Amino acid sequence: MDKPSKPTRDVDMTEAAGQVEVEEVEVEEVAVEDVAVEDGVSEASAEAAIAALVDEEREREAEEAAVAEAAEAADREDPEPESELEPEPEPEPEPEAEPVPARAPAKSKASKPRAAKAPSRRLAVLGSPIGHSRSPELHRAAYSALGLDWSYEAVDVTEDALPGFIAGLGQEWRGLSLTMPLKKAVLPLLSETDRIAEQTGGANTVLLDGEDVRGFNTDVAGIVHALRAAGLEQARYVHILGGGATAASALVAAAELGAERVDVHVRDLARSTWIESLANDLGLRIRIRPFSQADRSLDVPELVISTVPGGALTEALYTDSTRRRSLLFDVAYEPWPTPLAAQWESVGGRTVSGLAMLVHQALLQVRVFVSGDPLQPLPDEPDVLAAMRDAVGIDEQGAPLAG
Repeated sequence: MDKPSKPTRDVDMTEAAGQVEVEEVEVEEVAVEDVAVEDGVSEASAEAAIAALVDEEREREAEEAAVAEAAEAADREDPEPESELEPEPEPEPEPEAEPVPARAPAKSKASKPRAAKAPSRRLAVLGSPIGHSRSPELHRAAYSALGLDWSYEAVDVTEDALPGFIAGLGQEWRGLSLTMPLKKAVLPLLSETDRIAEQTGGANTVLLDGEDVRGFNTDVAGIVHALRAAGLEQARYVHILGGGATAASALVAAAELGAERVDVHVRDLARSTWIESLANDLGLRIRIRPFSQADRSLDVPELVISTVPGGALTEALYTDSTRRRSLLFDVAYEPWPTPLAAQWESVGGRTVSGLAMLVHQALLQVRVFVSGDPLQPLPDEPDVLAAMRDAVGIDEQGAPLAG
């Protein structure tokens, strides 16, 4: 007789083990049942085994839940790196302001004019009075032709004020041109002088070269170059009118032109004895005579140099024959013609204005200021010289231009 089969119990896993699959529990039940049958285990023992399995499953789920909760808590305390976080939204740009209309230019009272660029070098001609000087015209034309941003002005300076003026010059100053009586007064202030300045006892050019104050005389070469430009290459017999400082330059110029004999006509013989000493140093035969004896020699001079101030009248009278045959060089140029030049021109005699000397001596001054050497030609010097002649209105021979 068959044994009655034991009733199987369908376990509701939601109720017994909460979320355990029914098929898995049924497998376990079969296994337990088989064990119970084979070993003679009671039904109560099987149910106890099943309950143990359910408890074990609940503990496992509880442990898993605890681990998950702990991980979430750790994430809240230690957030993910910034690079992994979602970027914060950028703030919306503020609306642009309405453009403000441009303000109309202010009146001249409110606006500041742009400051003019300071010249790289400063120069000046000194004397008292000095307003008549044409040196500024000459030098400005030269520096413009050379493309140099240099300034040149006329400054009224007396003999007594000269030391203080030179001592107060800044580093921007390059040089000075001097008129009488400053040509002699400057000598004690110079650190060195050239040979011509020593011979003539006067410097018309001052070069400010660092700590050195160097003196030059360009008047002599100015006379020689002016006369050669007019066609006079040499003169063996020369008359000089006047016994002042410029007469010394004229005497040295005569020697450079090859003169052997020079007559110097002066107003005061006693004050002109120094000329004799200079003539002896130059190897010249010299006679010092009053103006009234200017044309008492049977020999006609090839050259007459007048150093008297422009417009001054002298007792020097020359015959028509002498005026036609001799070249008159008058260092004066204002007014032109001078009384003596008018006498020469009235008989068709040749004259050279003092402007010619002024141009050529200024050209040598420009050489000194640019290179420090009066013998060093300038770049494009013929063009520079032409610009200087145009500035004062004379032609290549030194004659004033018409009109």
